Amino acid sequence: MSRPSYLSREDPYEALCHHFNVQPVQTTDAAIPATFDMTVTRDAHMPTHVLAAVPTDDPECPPLMLPIDASLYEHGFRIDINIPAAEAGSTAPVPYIQGDALIVTLPVLPITVPDTSSLALLLLFGLSLETIHNLLAWRLLPSQVIEEFPNAATMALILSRARQDQFDRIFRFNQGLWRNALSLGLKDAQLVQLIQTAWNVTAEARRIRTRSSTGSRR
Repeated sequence: MSRPSYLSREDPYEALCHHFNVQPVQTTDAAIPATFDMTVTRDAHMPTHVLAAVPTDDPECPPLMLPIDASLYEHGFRIDINIPAAEAGSTAPVPYIQGDALIVTLPVLPITVPDTSSLALLLLFGLSLETIHNLLAWRLLPSQVIEEFPNAATMALILSRARQDQFDRIFRFNQGLWRNALSLGLKDAQLVQLIQTAWNVTAEARRIRTRSSTGSRR
């Protein structure tokens, strides 16, 4: 049975939490705890761990706490994040009642990545929680750019005409996602190719914008 898709109507972090039946949470404390409590929305598929992710260029900032399943992570990524081996007789995290809420206490795995803002999207596809590659493409490039696929030159030309603020956002996100995919060793070759294509188009669009700006100043 295929998993439901939440990415078409939720942002990537919310969709990741939705797949694991826990509520999104924001942290303000830079300290990384050994365990982390998440509120359960439905006693069903639970995460096994929480990634406490911080960016390589700002390791002292509050971590982004992302639920994962250890076995899905190991299936989807090559880079070891030091997931401890389960002790004999141990069980998966089980929700329990605390006050009026259902809570699950999860082991925390600290991780440093090039870009935290794109990590939830990478995990959604790397863990095979989301499987529709078009949904990923639409998160990376505007629809008018995607419509020109596979003509990368035309895609880059159209993207180069985006508003400055829109282009800057797309550039930062796609660069971060590509660096994360390399840093964690994403295994799925089709996903790697899609992310690399989006980044190559974005990088070429920036070169076009730079040449255009340089030419206009002459």
